[in-house]
Amino acid sequence: MKIAVISDIHGNVAALDAVLGDIATRHVDQIVNLGDICSGAYSRGKQPID
Repeated sequence: MKIAVISDIHGNVAALDAVLGDIATRHVDQIVNLGDICSGAYSRGKQPID
């Protein structure tokens, strides 16, 4: 079983997309998130800017 561990994303969607793309090429069975998904305006309940 292959497990990918991610953490400290801090709202960096571009980096998260890159990491998830890499994980997809490795045929991972499970992704575990250790926390710190978002920060800044996202964690204070404000709407993201399009």
